[in-house]
Amino acid sequence: MKVIIVLFLLYLVSVGCYQDTKEEGGHASLDTPMSEESDISNTTQLTSEEEKENDRKLMEQWTRMFFNMGRTPQQGEQILIFPGLFNGSTTVEVAKLREFRSFDNETTTNNITVLPAYLIDGQPELSEVPTPANATSPSFIVLSNDSRLFFHDEEYYFEDVESQDEDQRQRRRLRSARNEMNLLNADHEHITTMITTVFSTARNYLNNETVRANVVQYLTHKMRSFGLVTGNQIFHPIEFAALFSEGDEGDVPSGTNVIGILPGELWGSQEDEVLVIGAHWDTVPFSGGMDDNGSGVTAVLEVARAMTEGGCRPKHSVIFVAFDLEEVGCLGSIFFVRDFLIQQVLQPHGAKLKGAFILDTIMNYNETQFSQTLSPEWQSALPFFWEDIQAENNTGDFLAVLYRKDVDASLADTLASNWKSDGKPSKKKSQRDNTVDRNPRTFRVNNKEITIMKTQDKPIETVKSSSSKYRLKKVQMDLVAEVGEELELLTGWIDLLRSDHSRFWYHNIESYPHSFPAVLITDTAPYRGIMQECYHQECDSSSANENLKFANIPFLTKTCQALIDTMVSLSESKCLFQSQQQEGTKGRRQGASKQKISSYSSGSRTKFFPQILIVTIALLSLKWQSC
Repeated sequence: MKVIIVLFLLYLVSVGCYQDTKEEGGHASLDTPMSEESDISNTTQLTSEEEKENDRKLMEQWTRMFFNMGRTPQQGEQILIFPGLFNGSTTVEVAKLREFRSFDNETTTNNITVLPAYLIDGQPELSEVPTPANATSPSFIVLSNDSRLFFHDEEYYFEDVESQDEDQRQRRRLRSARNEMNLLNADHEHITTMITTVFSTARNYLNNETVRANVVQYLTHKMRSFGLVTGNQIFHPIEFAALFSEGDEGDVPSGTNVIGILPGELWGSQEDEVLVIGAHWDTVPFSGGMDDNGSGVTAVLEVARAMTEGGCRPKHSVIFVAFDLEEVGCLGSIFFVRDFLIQQVLQPHGAKLKGAFILDTIMNYNETQFSQTLSPEWQSALPFFWEDIQAENNTGDFLAVLYRKDVDASLADTLASNWKSDGKPSKKKSQRDNTVDRNPRTFRVNNKEITIMKTQDKPIETVKSSSSKYRLKKVQMDLVAEVGEELELLTGWIDLLRSDHSRFWYHNIESYPHSFPAVLITDTAPYRGIMQECYHQECDSSSANENLKFANIPFLTKTCQALIDTMVSLSESKCLFQSQQQEGTKGRRQGASKQKISSYSSGSRTKFFPQILIVTIALLSLKWQSC
């Protein structure tokens, strides 16, 4: 709720791209939005209906502001540091982003030229690039190959964890060589190390910037050690200053998205159908963020490990990303979608996005009855989901996949299929009718009547694993693919859109109007078990979990396995370990066939030996008689 209030204040004081403005002394000023609301708020006593209407208007304003953030003119700076990706076009020697603030459009420092992105590699000339009238400082997007910007001067906290990582990597290689381990299987030991150390440490910009820098360094080293094309997207979002403290520009921190690319065979072509798997790595102040969202980042890294160590060569490219500043309005995913995914990956070659898997709090598992609840907003927006949970005695023993029927269903279906089969080929069965057939009835949710018709598309489907107790629920959201300018249509769904998946669904970027397919994977965050108390609190940590037992690592491992199989399948990867298994199976079949033939031959000789012996004796007997 604090974030909602702060974001609404931002709407009142921000640029206001879609409100009528007038120029006064060279600055754009905002008309007070929705002046009718002021009349309502000034009344001495409001009726319950007036209060509801007032709340509705406030939420509509907040919704328009939240989904228009992607259109806000960029006023801060941005650096994309990808060694090897930008053909050595530009390098920089500064390590602090804020040093860019005083630069002009073209600056030379230490004989190294720093240029905005629009002056690099055939981009439009400066005259073609519009400059926002309300911009308060230059905007830079610097493409850099200088790997020195990966490193920080502060003490590095997680070197001991990297040592454990290397030891585990060596053990996996040995076990794989002895055919004791499939490298495409999720590694419980690796997952446990990450989630209980690095990703159970407070990672908020208000706590300790040194720790944050070290987490970025760990993430970067980790992805590079997998052999991914790895980079940092550093951004300084001063255009959203009202989200931070007093709204002063000097209080705005820099954020860093860590991105790893596994290029597919079709990388750099319009035939490429890119996949994204991402999770935010930051936390709220003082929270260790083990579930929110260390669990999600751990899963992203484990999928990357399996695909690279398993020798996977995808046909379609896969991008692994850890978003920053999600807890402050999903800022990291705005910059990733707008300034990296669209501008640097999709638009240059006309590639498409096949889909994004966004992971946000995914390891809370609770088999206790009445451990699962939902907020009134979730209940109203997803009445079938709420009814399904109540029918199972409110038990929080599942992972939820939220998707839009007409856009994201194939992503949800593939994940559900791999969840059920546990990586084993499933036998084809006749497709069953995916409908609900029951008598019409009405029930109440949040003082609102909901009527279920006799036959309609089934909005909830529960999938059981073939080899474990863990379940997955596909939750269909009745949301359209495009809303255009009618952003108020999303008001009733806003509590289900406050995560990075919403920046893919409704990024609202004019230069790229299409909605992206994406699914949100979650354990429902603050609505299950002890996380109803520990969500965004200090007890969301590995130390607290020793007693509270909300984090279930085997459940997280199961989720990682389903994601590994899904990414391998959707990227159409050819993996070395799979090839070895196929060759081994083929060799065993050939060996069995030869053994069968040899056995048959030997058996045949044994079978006919008595007859041969009798004939031989008879011939010898005749010969003796003739003699």
